[in-house]
Amino acid sequence: MSFLAPIVPYLMAAGTAVSAVSAIQAGRSQEKMAEYNAAVSERDALAARQKAGFDEAAHRRRTRKFLGKQRALYGKSGVTFEGSPLLVMEETAAEAELDALAIRYGGEIEAGRHLSLAELERARGKQAKRAGYLGAGTSLLTGGAATIKAWK
Repeated sequence: MSFLAPIVPYLMAAGTAVSAVSAIQAGRSQEKMAEYNAAVSERDALAARQKAGFDEAAHRRRTRKFLGKQRALYGKSGVTFEGSPLLVMEETAAEAELDALAIRYGGEIEAGRHLSLAELERARGKQAKRAGYLGAGTSLLTGGAATIKAWK
């Protein structure tokens, strides 16, 4: 082992450098993964809004068809569009509008959850990157101290 003694400090320094670089690369890798997850969450938010918009439009179409049938049936039976029949149609339209707005609101809530997750992922990525640099600094300091001790 005595023939290796002169190169031990160099090996320790190399090990320290590799450890520091590895810590930085791990932090950057985690940051990239978090950024990818954030982008996926943002796409999910967009999809939630689009689905809610589609569902809202479909609900409005169904409501228009229903109200049209309702008018046709009232007309066929000879009922005039005043008093109770008009109130029923107005109530139906108002309830349908509330349902359509609830569909939109549900989509916005879901989109908001996805956007919050995207923010959280980005924060995690930044923290992982910082942790990588701190880990590298710790490796350099402890490894450097051990290397200096080995040279003495």
